[in-house]
Amino acid sequence: MMLLGQLAKVQGLKGEFLLHAVMDEPDKLAELHGLVLAPPHMDLEHGEPAPPAREVKLRVVRWQQERPCIAFEGIPDRTAAEAFKGWALWMPETLATLDEGESFRHQWIGVEVSAHGAPLGNVVRLDPTPMGYDLVVVHDRRPGHRGTVDIPYIKAWWTLDLANGKASVEPPEGLLDLHKL
Repeated sequence: MMLLGQLAKVQGLKGEFLLHAVMDEPDKLAELHGLVLAPPHMDLEHGEPAPPAREVKLRVVRWQQERPCIAFEGIPDRTAAEAFKGWALWMPETLATLDEGESFRHQWIGVEVSAHGAPLGNVVRLDPTPMGYDLVVVHDRRPGHRGTVDIPYIKAWWTLDLANGKASVEPPEGLLDLHKL
C-alpha cells in the first residue's frame, strides 16, 4: 500500500476533510480507486488492511486553501467525519503507474550505495523536501564515520540499479562530510 496523505481536519458541515497530501500529484486524487482509510497508528506500507481500516470511495475532490479537500461516501456530515480526523489515506501500490525511470521510495530501502567508487552505506529512507527533490538518507558505514549522511537525489549525480540493490553517487567534493563542519 502507498500512503497518499493524512486527513488533517474536518472542513465545513458536509463531511469534508482537508488532506495533508504526501503524494506527488494530488491533482490526480479524483482518478484513484481502491482507497483505504486507516487509523494513524496502522502502517499499511507492508501489510493488508484489517479493521478498523476500511475501503472508501471519494464523493468530493476539490481544492481549499491550496490543499485537497475530500469527502467519502458513507461519511455524510461533520459529526460522522470527526471520528476519522487524523486517519491516513492509502491506495494499493499495484494500482499506481510509474513512468520510465521512476521508482517507489520503499524500493530504495537497504540499497547499497557507493560514492566515487568506494562503499558508503545503505539507504535508510528517502525524505521529501520543499525544494522538490528527495534527500537520500544513507547509514554511513565508512571507516571512522557513524550515523547517517543526507544526499540530495539530483538525477545527474546518481546511477541506479534498484533491481540488484545497488546505487552509486558522484556528489560534489565535500558534500558527504558537511555534517562535520
